[in-house]
Amino acid sequence: MLWQWLTRSKTHGYHRWGYLMFLLAGTPPVMSYWMASMDGRWDLWAWLTPLMYFGAIPLADLIVGTDKLNPSSQDTPMLERSWYYAALPLLCVPFQLSLMLWGAHVFATAPFGPLGAVGWIVSMGCLGGVLGINVAHELIHKPSRIEQWGGGLLLSSVIYGSFKIEHIYGHHVDVATPRDNSTARRGETVYGFIGRALRHNVPRAFELERQRAKRRGEPYSPWLGELAVWFGLSALFALACVWIAGHWLGLVYFVGQAFVAVCLLEIINYVEHYGLQRRQLPNGRYERVDPKHSWNSDYLVTNMFLFHLQRHSDHHAYAARRYQVLRHFDESPQLPFGYAAAVVVALCPPLWRRIMDPRVDRYMQMLHTQKPQPVA
Repeated sequence: MLWQWLTRSKTHGYHRWGYLMFLLAGTPPVMSYWMASMDGRWDLWAWLTPLMYFGAIPLADLIVGTDKLNPSSQDTPMLERSWYYAALPLLCVPFQLSLMLWGAHVFATAPFGPLGAVGWIVSMGCLGGVLGINVAHELIHKPSRIEQWGGGLLLSSVIYGSFKIEHIYGHHVDVATPRDNSTARRGETVYGFIGRALRHNVPRAFELERQRAKRRGEPYSPWLGELAVWFGLSALFALACVWIAGHWLGLVYFVGQAFVAVCLLEIINYVEHYGLQRRQLPNGRYERVDPKHSWNSDYLVTNMFLFHLQRHSDHHAYAARRYQVLRHFDESPQLPFGYAAAVVVALCPPLWRRIMDPRVDRYMQMLHTQKPQPVA
């Protein structure tokens, strides 16, 4: 197909043009505003973004199908050094921040009814999840100062700067163990999981920051640490939304879109590790994280849309790998759909369990027949 030819072009590198789909992620809110301005149905068009994200993209996944191609070992070093691939997530930072602030103006000035106001907040929250948290997730794993700051700014725009600490020093250490509040248990509903994650992950981020300071022999104050910077920036973003809106409704908008974005992140977390557990070794430690401990998906459109987030198995095994060189592994557990469709299915717990629990049981039974990988 034309799309697959474009994204697999050998001349321009692996998936070179497909990753430009991030530009399309910002299109639905702008399109909905334009359409509503034309025909006056503001409450209807306010919901266009979640309809596109969770309706059109899963349909496109079904039409286009999966892609299991991996970059060759010869191409990987060149791809990792490419300025082009490094620039795309960084371009999302001004793109997302501009759209988020513009959304405050629309929320305050458009003639939304209650249904339309909720729809606009949900739409901008979905945007914050895709262009904000998802891109921040890519950036905070990278060593350069500009990427670290870009990730922190994006997380601050959805009041979740704590993710920068907890995800790297908590989730990546304890993934697929009972200690990790970002690993969903078999049989746990997505609603219970979101509540558990929101209750525990923010306080854990402050505790992890305190422990880091103690290991360095430094005094610690929650008012002077890295988290204080990100939450301080969130307060500035909130004030900016109030100023742009010219009304306290700007604060309602900012907090609302942030809540939706964070909930979307936690739904994705739920999908990524549902029911998977690392085995405990005789010494009490857990086996090493490898590509068997995360659900993978190779549906091409969602992978391009999310900077290869769905190759999550490789990401957890090799967290520093850049998105353009993440690999498919046959031994990784495979989802029967892309993440966009998985979000919809997860919101219906009986349907989710009917589809996923047998897969979890079969996969965990297979893992127990294999020798555990010792901790490196």
